[in-house]
Amino acid sequence: MAISLAESLHIGVADIAMRKVRSAITVLGIVLGVMCIMVVLAILAGMNQSTMQWMTERGGLSKVEIGFNWNYDFRQGGEAKLSLSELRTLQSLIPEAKAFNPNISSWNTRLRYRNKHYGGHLFGVFPDMQVVENWYPAKGRFINDIDIRENSNVIVLGSKVADHFFGERDPIGQSVMLGSQMMTVIGVLTEKYWENPGGGGMWGKNALDYMNHRSYIPLSTMLHKISPGSKIDQVEIIAHSPEAALELQKKLEPIILQMKGGKRVFRVSSAQEDMIQMQQSAKMFSAIFIMIAAISLLVGGIVIMNIMLASIKERTREIGVRLAIGARRLDIFVQFMVQTVLITALGGVFGIVLGYAILDLVSGYLDMPMVANVNMIFTALSVSVGIGMIFGIAPAIKAGNLDPVIALREE
Repeated sequence: MAISLAESLHIGVADIAMRKVRSAITVLGIVLGVMCIMVVLAILAGMNQSTMQWMTERGGLSKVEIGFNWNYDFRQGGEAKLSLSELRTLQSLIPEAKAFNPNISSWNTRLRYRNKHYGGHLFGVFPDMQVVENWYPAKGRFINDIDIRENSNVIVLGSKVADHFFGERDPIGQSVMLGSQMMTVIGVLTEKYWENPGGGGMWGKNALDYMNHRSYIPLSTMLHKISPGSKIDQVEIIAHSPEAALELQKKLEPIILQMKGGKRVFRVSSAQEDMIQMQQSAKMFSAIFIMIAAISLLVGGIVIMNIMLASIKERTREIGVRLAIGARRLDIFVQFMVQTVLITALGGVFGIVLGYAILDLVSGYLDMPMVANVNMIFTALSVSVGIGMIFGIAPAIKAGNLDPVIALREE
């Protein structure tokens, strides 16, 4: 008499219901392991989402940067500086670039409007800064090519600078003093906001608030009128796609090296490359925590195997009766495999529920975002069922190989 799958499930459920305490102890390791996997996957998903949002706010994965090479020994000669003519040459060599923005920054800049003063971060930039930073004016306009060509005395303010000087009044067309130069306000940038995953720090909840305290003038004006001794030591470029950014990075490296006489005074990096490195670091991080979860699952699997072996001992006579009235050895094997998988699947379900339940608590404690999705449920449930199949094989084989004659004699 063959045992159907439905009957095997019924027997398994009945056995779990009859031995509640033992079943709870059996699945405890699986519950903890699955719960750990859920939390780790949620942390990784949250980190990836935060990183992507940060990259998007700062120009996206298509961004390439030429900047100061901190690993270079400047005692070997060379200077991390680009002239305007070198910039124009560089720009002509990469026509495939979507946006090109060299910039000079000055930290010790004081702006004045009437009797008000503001100490902030001043940048000399190209018009493409808008595209590079994905940041556009809320009022007025940004710097254009005419401003660059004519060294115009124009300035674009960050939202906090504009609020400090003008409050609710329209700042467009007003004049502010920058040193001895009178600058006409032509635009106010939109307020940059990105909630800080760390929940605090220098700028509080807004991780991008420091950008709202900046002001921008034409690069040529900075070089010729405001800070003639300044160095152009940073260039930001936007490619048409993340894949194109990697190709552009490879193309720029030898060009910059040749411009600087073979001295690696600059480093060419891309957001796509940084993202790949961060993902690799995240994989290492996840591997460590998943190994910890795997230990819990391994212990749980061993406990399940031992308890199932004990269950076979208790039900030896029952198995003998089933074999005697026509059950196949395969039927007995399937019956115990189904019961083991049922127990671990139940542990997986409880682990998933508890994992979801503590996500907010863990997120609040770590002060970082955590993201749950359907793939996490599928992964956690697959792991728990897999543990049942692996550790249930030995008890199921032992049950299926019992001699019915000897089994019937068992008291």
